[in-house]
Amino acid sequence: MRKLQYGVWKGVKYDNTQGGESAPDDISLSEFNQFNPGNPVDAIITGFGFLVFDRNVSLAGILARYYTRVRETSCGRCTPCRTATLLIEEAMDKLVAGKADEVDWVKLKDDALQMRISSMCGIGKTTPTALLGALEHFPERLFESARELTGDMYTTVTAKCIEACPAHVNVPRYIDYVRDGRPDLAAGVLLHHYPLVATCGRVCVRPCEKACRRGLVDAPIAIKDIKRYVADNAGDSIVNLFSRMEPLIDDTKARVAVVGAGPAGLNCAYHLLMKGYPVTIYDKDNQAGGMALRGIPPYRLPKGLLAKETSAIGELGGKWKFGQKLGEDFTVSQLFEEGYGAVFLGIGCAEGAFLGLPDEDRSMPGYQNGIDFLLNIEKGVHAGTPPVIEGDVVIVGCGNVAMDCCRSARRIATGSVHVVYRRTAAEASADAEEIEAAQAEGVQFHFLTNPVQILSEGGRVCGVRLTRMELTEKDARGRRGVQPVPGSEFDLPCTTLIASIGQKVERNVFADADGVLLDRRGNISVTPALATSRPGVFAGGDCATGPTTLIGGLAQGKLAAESIDEYLSRGSVGFTPRNRMGEIIRKCHLLEDGAPYIPRVKKPRNKLPSIPVAEREGNFREVDITFSKDQAENEADRCMRCYRLFSVVTPRPIPGNHSTLPMSGDAAKK
Repeated sequence: MRKLQYGVWKGVKYDNTQGGESAPDDISLSEFNQFNPGNPVDAIITGFGFLVFDRNVSLAGILARYYTRVRETSCGRCTPCRTATLLIEEAMDKLVAGKADEVDWVKLKDDALQMRISSMCGIGKTTPTALLGALEHFPERLFESARELTGDMYTTVTAKCIEACPAHVNVPRYIDYVRDGRPDLAAGVLLHHYPLVATCGRVCVRPCEKACRRGLVDAPIAIKDIKRYVADNAGDSIVNLFSRMEPLIDDTKARVAVVGAGPAGLNCAYHLLMKGYPVTIYDKDNQAGGMALRGIPPYRLPKGLLAKETSAIGELGGKWKFGQKLGEDFTVSQLFEEGYGAVFLGIGCAEGAFLGLPDEDRSMPGYQNGIDFLLNIEKGVHAGTPPVIEGDVVIVGCGNVAMDCCRSARRIATGSVHVVYRRTAAEASADAEEIEAAQAEGVQFHFLTNPVQILSEGGRVCGVRLTRMELTEKDARGRRGVQPVPGSEFDLPCTTLIASIGQKVERNVFADADGVLLDRRGNISVTPALATSRPGVFAGGDCATGPTTLIGGLAQGKLAAESIDEYLSRGSVGFTPRNRMGEIIRKCHLLEDGAPYIPRVKKPRNKLPSIPVAEREGNFREVDITFSKDQAENEADRCMRCYRLFSVVTPRPIPGNHSTLPMSGDAAKK
């Protein structure tokens, strides 16, 4: 384990330079054994202070580099931060240049204190801590180490919402632009990560909002709804923005095949095209979108909107090959034989699961899985003839796919619609707002209820036999199980029974010669860099993780593009510094610093408007309505800019490190 030499952490001084083993007890020092393989962490600086693991490292050099990044990152909106960041950077530069006597250190300490007390965002509030700790507890070491940093430094500017987002979108940055009345610039921040801005603004499951510090004051920022506003008010469609770009294709680079045009495949292709790679996208359907197109009903995501966003891939120079199914029309091995240098598999989990009840007949009329049900509805809506279900419908499951099923069924069924779930509402994986919307539309929920038998009459479904469930005592992990209540069985009549309890990868798409291994869950086995068992083949999204979210698929597509670029340019795959920094932040709880530093007046969250329930009957009109300009800017004004800046120092260069290159203020914030 890396031994702490000295430092200041949460106001406590640690000094083991003369012996001893004292260290903060709320972080794991083993995380600092190495940042990347063979490259230990010599020092870390955060809003809690700093820790140094190699006494030969220049404390002055570390802080000088750190405060250059602080100055680059400061938005400059409030005077204490705008002036103090410049003064601190200038003072530290003089220190490492041997001109410490030109600095009024007493005044500088006062400037840093004023910055910490009076600034209006997380950067100004937290970054002075390291300097103040060094001046108070280690002044001799600070001045005696007056030399430039000789190692490498990796810096991340982040916030709880950014870390919670699988794609690490700079949420406060694009919210800043909305507050300033510039949704066009906000769109630019989002397009740095993916092209499906309007789609994500409508169907994202909002992990960022669950992490939002504003929730400690009143309610989280409506981040997803602001993103939707950005997409709908950027001043131009996404495709038109890209149509004005010159393709970046470099024909000297290796060709890449992307198999699957769902969120993961689309974003992988997007980032590879931005890097100049010639990309061809294969898909078994006749248009792009994957489950975002086929599985998300039009009342949540208008199909024309998604089509416009996916066409950006073509504008960037990507080539499409539709109607081509892996395992039938081509194999992985054949792609390499055709000259592709790498392959990305984003084939999703297209096979829905059934209930697996005794004597279950999966071919029985009236019984189907949720994926097939949604695909049939999409085909009907696309053709202008949505299907009609005669009688009552029962959906088993309570995830987001189940909510899409029950709300879709409510629009086309002549009878009632029921959702059956074996656990409580609090344990359902579906978005709470989706459950509320389904209930408002008339869907009936049966919690702590489980199917035990499918009932049939005349060879087709006529109902389902259910049993009541009850919670058991908590297990060793603190989770309560469920068990049937004896003698509680009852029948629920229906003409249609839909199993919405999971999805899986189609196994017949791979040949043994492809060399692509599956894990014990039936997903494609991948490394953290998304490399599969076959060199040059990468996989991401649902087929690698099991059913995931749209934003999760987009994030994996981008990561795969980075890994493919590394593989094709250097012949190896492995390390991503941003992911490693995120791991340290998470494992060492570096963002868990309590409530907001600045007292806030409570301000209600703006609620996204929607069309009345009565107007949703029998149609698939989009339900939600985008924020107005005033609503969006009012909601954006609630953001507290909870940025934090973290830096690690290593003795050797960090692969893929671009954080120490000179950057403009705007670039540093993306």
